[in-house]
Amino acid sequence: MQASAGFFTYFYMLNDYGMAPSTPFFLALENGVKPNNKDVYNENAVNKGNTQVGDDTLTVQQREAFVAANGGMFDWNGFKMSQIDFRLFYVNRPPSSWTACRWDPSNLSYPSIYRISSVTNYQICYTTEALRYAQGGYLVSIVVVQWSDLLICKTRNLSISQQGMVNGQMIFGLFFETALVAILSYIPFLNLVLGTRSVALPHFGVPSLSFFVVIISYDELRKIYVRDGMKRERNSNRVKLNGWVVRNTYY
Repeated sequence: MQASAGFFTYFYMLNDYGMAPSTPFFLALENGVKPNNKDVYNENAVNKGNTQVGDDTLTVQQREAFVAANGGMFDWNGFKMSQIDFRLFYVNRPPSSWTACRWDPSNLSYPSIYRISSVTNYQICYTTEALRYAQGGYLVSIVVVQWSDLLICKTRNLSISQQGMVNGQMIFGLFFETALVAILSYIPFLNLVLGTRSVALPHFGVPSLSFFVVIISYDELRKIYVRDGMKRERNSNRVKLNGWVVRNTYY
């Protein structure tokens, strides 16, 4: 479940930063052409705005031949291509591969942390920083799901409302791991050293909260069935379990 929440957050954030959910697959292995400094993306042009490839009269085969002869792979891991609009690089990708930015980099009404990378000081959307922010969101989502895992493991059959939150060490652990991931995300020095990023607040745990709710709800329902299916035998502390749910989920 942690991996599912992480991947959901990962693709959710990439979609907010300009990359459709189906686009990342095998994208790093695809060749493209480095654009000119003044190139601007134009989804209505066949050449996707990259003047190095030519004009609208080029056929698909001609563009592919140009890429094969002059292209290379995009540097997703380093910083030397961090200011390049990846829509310009992948000239053979259709406009449907990309999405509109959730926070327009040119719209100053949005907080800077939502639009501009704290590491490169360049826009996040349509650049390699989108990938690093998505990876940072993946880390946060793991912590959110760990909250639910810890809570559901407190008891076998009692509800959280019955058991209560009286374990001081557990509460400290919840706050500590949350504070730790926040420190890793929002301290600039650690961003540079560890590759984390200052995740936008709407991305900090919010996409994975749905998984948190599903896990807690499922376990609360399971415990209801377990309590209903437990019967203590008279003159004995032995518990008799009835029903498939009780027999197979009363760990």
